[in-house]
Amino acid sequence: MKQTPPKKTPHQPPAEGEAPRYWECPVCGYLSADPAFGGGDTKCPLCGAPSDARRMWPPERQRKLDARIRAYQADGEDEIVVILVATFLEALLEDILDRIMQTRGADASVRAAVLDGQRAVGIRIGRLFPTLTGEQFEDAAAELGFRDFPHRWRQMRAVRNAFIHDDPYEGVQETISPAISADAMQLLDQAYKLFVSINNRFVASATRAKQAPSPA
Repeated sequence: MKQTPPKKTPHQPPAEGEAPRYWECPVCGYLSADPAFGGGDTKCPLCGAPSDARRMWPPERQRKLDARIRAYQADGEDEIVVILVATFLEALLEDILDRIMQTRGADASVRAAVLDGQRAVGIRIGRLFPTLTGEQFEDAAAELGFRDFPHRWRQMRAVRNAFIHDDPYEGVQETISPAISADAMQLLDQAYKLFVSINNRFVASATRAKQAPSPA
């Protein structure tokens, strides 16, 4: 008797109010939100790799933090929301810089040394990102459809810093308003999309270009 093959587990889009779901090609690093891609029903549209070993992004540990941030936002904990979103976005920046360096052949020890020596967010954005990509972060964000993101991110970091640091030169921010917290949540949602766009442009496409056969 012929056995019926087991059905694949469907990859559903995320529910409202949770982190988005992307799936990553293990060969070139391409990220896609297409459930058919995540379910293994299609080859990678960039490199043509089969559907084996695709993993979800963001990973589970970041999804748990995202859920906690959204819970704080629902509870009106505006200060905690802004502090955690700012930290989360800095972690996403570190992840994409690490991916770009890995694509360019840097091993784990080199990547760790570079990131450890460039800890300030401003330096990572203003110096390290252009060095690795040949483009300013602001220009890349604008080209990818997120022109206002860098400016709004700087504003949020300034609010976070004024709240957690007792700096008499800049002025202390005693509270963080619900409006700023809501804007931080919008930045979080946009950050995922920007990360994926940067990844597919500077990681997946670069990896695919290296894999392409040389002309005879």
